[in-house]
Amino acid sequence: MRRLAALILSSILALPASAETILSEASGTWGGASGQSVFFRAELSARQEQETSRLRIWIGHDDPSAPKLDFDNPAISFNWFAQRQELEVVDTSNGSVLQLTNEGSDGEADWLSVLQIQYIDSQYTVVGVRERHISNMHPADLVPYECELDFLKGKVTVNGETRDLLPMRWESLDARSWTYRTAFDRGYCPES
Repeated sequence: MRRLAALILSSILALPASAETILSEASGTWGGASGQSVFFRAELSARQEQETSRLRIWIGHDDPSAPKLDFDNPAISFNWFAQRQELEVVDTSNGSVLQLTNEGSDGEADWLSVLQIQYIDSQYTVVGVRERHISNMHPADLVPYECELDFLKGKVTVNGETRDLLPMRWESLDARSWTYRTAFDRGYCPES
């Protein structure tokens, strides 16, 4: 019996671990108030059997050729049924923004999810979110659900109606704890 258990255990340990697939990469610089820039490289990856995608960010203060891992969120976006997941660096008047776009369909609904992250005061800060869902269950009344959050302006727009967000702690926007459900779970976007 012990030999059988040992044989099974050694067989399991001999199996190769499933590798992560790199879905998208982007690089740029975070520009601070000091005018100095910090190089970064971002990578979005997933394992086939996992529900979520992982975002990692490496930074290189003085030497972009030797960046160090500075950010790792293993559940930042939804992986199953996603048809497009990509990273992009968008330059704005407030500095560079890392944008993660996730688009997909599961037969019941089509969705588009955009998450915007900016490096502010040594924090990877979620500065914007856009959620758009269209139900495919009732084709006669395809009314999309849309929720757009602008945390820098303190505004939320749901299906065309804009209101002020309630005051929040800055730490609550730390992208390290953000998942594809956070905007809904924290009540920023009502459930569709």
